[in-house]
Amino acid sequence: MFDEHRNEVGRIVDASKIFSLRHYIIYNARSYDIRNVGFMKNDVELFNARGVIYFTDLAKERIIKSGEKVRIYNFALRKTNQLYEKGRLLIEIREEKKWFKDPVFHIEADESTHDLLVLTFLYYSTKEFNGIGGDGD
Repeated sequence: MFDEHRNEVGRIVDASKIFSLRHYIIYNARSYDIRNVGFMKNDVELFNARGVIYFTDLAKERIIKSGEKVRIYNFALRKTNQLYEKGRLLIEIREEKKWFKDPVFHIEADESTHDLLVLTFLYYSTKEFNGIGGDGD
């Protein structure tokens, strides 16, 4: 993910080994692991050595920030994926498909939104591993 000045904010990494695939996010020179959990692995947990930071709840269409200051964000996965907190739009992600190239995702985020939350929502809302990506209605 790059900011409007083309500086890297963070990145999502898919590292494959012989018998496994590891997903993680690099943000501020720190690595945050992503683990697929729940029924049919449709939810994710983002964690580091300190514990789980964000986790998703597909059944209730929300992302939850764990820890001392718990926060609950609701999402809508459509052609434009959106994340809200208490009815206020925080993140909007649109996909631009290009012929024979990887798609490009355009992100608009409220300035108060933590970049790690943006990267988590980007990963969760665009991954095809669970069939929930916003490619339909």
